Amino acid sequence: MRTGQLALRMIRSAYNAVGCKLNQYEMQLLAETLEPYGFLQVPFTEKADLYVINSCTVTSKADSSSRQMIRRALRSNPRARILVTGCYAELEIDSLRELSEDIFIIGNKAKSNIPDMVRDMFGITHQERQNPCLIGRMDGHSRAFVKIQDGCAEKCTYCVIWKARGKPWSRDSGEIIAEINGLYENGYREVVLTGVHIGKYKNDCRLTGLLKVILEHTAMPRIRLSSLKPNECNDELLDIISTQKRICPHIHLPIQSGDDSILRMMGRKYKAAAVRKLVQRLASLREGMTVGADVIVGFPGEDDTAFAYTFSLIEECPIHHLHVFSHSDRPGAPAANLPDKIAPSQIARRSKKLWRLGRLKKTAHMRSFLGRTLDVIVENRGQGSRMMGMSGNYLNVALEGNDGLRGKLVQIRVTGCDKEALIGNVVDAEVSKND
Repeated sequence: MRTGQLALRMIRSAYNAVGCKLNQYEMQLLAETLEPYGFLQVPFTEKADLYVINSCTVTSKADSSSRQMIRRALRSNPRARILVTGCYAELEIDSLRELSEDIFIIGNKAKSNIPDMVRDMFGITHQERQNPCLIGRMDGHSRAFVKIQDGCAEKCTYCVIWKARGKPWSRDSGEIIAEINGLYENGYREVVLTGVHIGKYKNDCRLTGLLKVILEHTAMPRIRLSSLKPNECNDELLDIISTQKRICPHIHLPIQSGDDSILRMMGRKYKAAAVRKLVQRLASLREGMTVGADVIVGFPGEDDTAFAYTFSLIEECPIHHLHVFSHSDRPGAPAANLPDKIAPSQIARRSKKLWRLGRLKKTAHMRSFLGRTLDVIVENRGQGSRMMGMSGNYLNVALEGNDGLRGKLVQIRVTGCDKEALIGNVVDAEVSKND
């Protein structure tokens, strides 16, 4: 069979990405690569001939979710081919073998070979790949994820992803441009630039150069950066964010702690004072800017004073969107060998306190947009006659409308706010692509 031909029979295939946007992108790419050979994508909850799980091991919860997806596939069809790849598969082969001896385990380093392996499993002849594979859609999403980079060399002491993903590498900018333009032609109006460590993008240009190329050579109205370390937000990058309106007014920082001693033990290469200064600057870059942050609670040695520093940093800085993670020892991570472990009950209390603070700050931020106009990409149906969407500054928005608005970039005027979302009315269903 030649590339592009359909198989005589349709092979039901199901894909599940645990964890990050990068994993989701990789499963989308695999699904589209296999489609021309007769692989019909079905929901992961249905019976399939092939299941592929892109696993995650960033936390113990991610480990558990990865195992849960494998068990679900085994229950759905014990005779199916089940492939497990991703970071958990790279580092925990023995744990996977305990679940089943019949699953196929493919580490991250061999992930690019999965399409050929799958076709061989089902006896499908294929030709050698001629052109780079690009995604043309993002199933289940109205905003598309675009992988620009992979790998990490930072070796933070609580993390094993640098082991699982390997050395950093970056995609060619021309390939990224082609993918974004294809997504735009297929109706997408936002791309999220994603990777393990996008601040280290370095191919034919660096991250700031890549953003300039995307702005010049694509018409994509909204370009969002997924996550940036505080010490990677240099003056040139901040200038682009402040002046280029197509770059979303939203930055997410994996701060992790507000205490210098904890940051040092984590292997983070910045101090709390620099984070405070940066967050203040970010919040003033653009009107309506949203600043998000990740925080790890319960790192070994985090006493009450260290936690108080983290709490005060979040409380006093214009951080509007907070992700709180409970520290869990990762096998093979240096932090797993540190003394002064924090009791789970203490971690739970501190996490709850930070979550409560984060909720209050997010609600206050949302209320500041009452009466204002925001650009929103409509994503899915909410309750009743309302549709749900995402604003450029990363706020959930509920608006009156029908399914015809799905995927569209509209302007809404904010009329209200509840605990989960802004509420608004459409004032313009056509926003200029160069706005």
